[in-house]
Amino acid sequence: MNQTTLDDAMPSVAAFILLLLCWPLLATAAQDDANANNTMSFITIDVAPWASVDPSSGRFVGAFPELIEAIGERSGLSMSISLTPFARVDRELESGDHDCTILIPRDESLVVPGELVSYHAIGVIAREGIVLREYDDMAGRAISVLRGASIHPRFDEDPTLDKQFDTDYAIALRKMERERIDVIAGAIPTIQFIAEQEGVADQLGDILQLAEVPLVFQCSRKSSQLDNMSAINQAIRDIKEDGTLEEIRQRHYF
Repeated sequence: MNQTTLDDAMPSVAAFILLLLCWPLLATAAQDDANANNTMSFITIDVAPWASVDPSSGRFVGAFPELIEAIGERSGLSMSISLTPFARVDRELESGDHDCTILIPRDESLVVPGELVSYHAIGVIAREGIVLREYDDMAGRAISVLRGASIHPRFDEDPTLDKQFDTDYAIALRKMERERIDVIAGAIPTIQFIAEQEGVADQLGDILQLAEVPLVFQCSRKSSQLDNMSAINQAIRDIKEDGTLEEIRQRHYF
């Protein structure tokens, strides 16, 4: 008859005790993995006032981070944020490396569209003192346009307008301050935001909106988080209804 001695049993007892001691750590690590897997990764463009990195703190700031924070609070879901140039957004969504975005509509072969968040105004802003009430008021005016930007079909294809191409809105605003241009064309909220940052907001006058683009919540078709879209859609509706979205819009000119 086989008999287990105390010496034989000691390794098993020691292993059991070690497992009991390590179990809380193993459980915590497993929970951390689960939490990481349940975190929804949002990606957006690195453009103020939509989203940018505060150089003093290294934190993400702007309309998008505040939107994601509000949506996370309403939905109870964990969120992470990444910023990227516009050209990379589609690739990140197509690969499924990021789950979702809030941006102008992307190709539905890449994404599942969700709730409309808001509209973004596109148009022209005149220098203070210049009348700009209708399209024809731009005739004979020097107009700054970002290289490669599309404003509106009529504007884009109009050969009679005096368009001067610049690389960014800050340059256009400095030229406006020196009265070298009369009008700036582009994303109206962004122009207003940068004018505030540059201390030249008082140079801006009449605004003529030519178009608006929708900003939509949308998720990669390869995302493992598609089941959470309904909760986020509801959270977006909630922040519209309770005024949170409008407060963010007013704060960040979007």
